[in-house]
Order: sequence, then structure tokens, then C-alpha cells
Amino acid sequence: MSKVNDIKNMKRQQKVITPTQALAETIGEENNVDSNEEKKITRKEGTKVERKRVSFDLRTDLHKELKLQSLIQEKNIYILIEEALEKYLKEQ
Repeated sequence: MSKVNDIKNMKRQQKVITPTQALAETIGEENNVDSNEEKKITRKEGTKVERKRVSFDLRTDLHKELKLQSLIQEKNIYILIEEALEKYLKEQ
């Protein structure tokens, strides 16, 4: 009976990770890289980058593509959005 209990205890200790959690962990590691890069930029400029939290609705297909691109480019979603907005505003 102790082998059964040992197996049950081992099962309880195993960490089950869903695909969503795995992606979130990877992004969390990338956040450190991006924030370090951002700190380097702000140190060079001598000013802190101020941000404003915004909320808006986005089509689900665009959001999925944005998430995919953020993983491919190893950048945060908000960085991709900022870059796209800067490019758009320069063209106007």
C-alpha cells in the first residue's frame, strides 16, 4: 500500500502546466529583457518614459495575431502597439 501512496504523492507534487501558462511564463521572462532594454534607453535619454494605461476593444483575430507577433519578435504587446502608432503618426 505504501507504493500506491508514494505514487499518489508524486502525482500530487507534479506541476501541470497548461499551454497558456507556458506562454505566460515565457512572456514573463521576455518582459525582463524588454524592461532592461527600456531602462537602458531611458538612462541614455536621462528621462523616465511615462505611460498611461488605456483600455479599448480589439477584434479577436487582431489580438491573436498581435500575441503571435509578440512571441515571434520577443517583444511585449504594448511595445508593438507603440511602434505601430509611432509609425502611423509619422506618416500623417
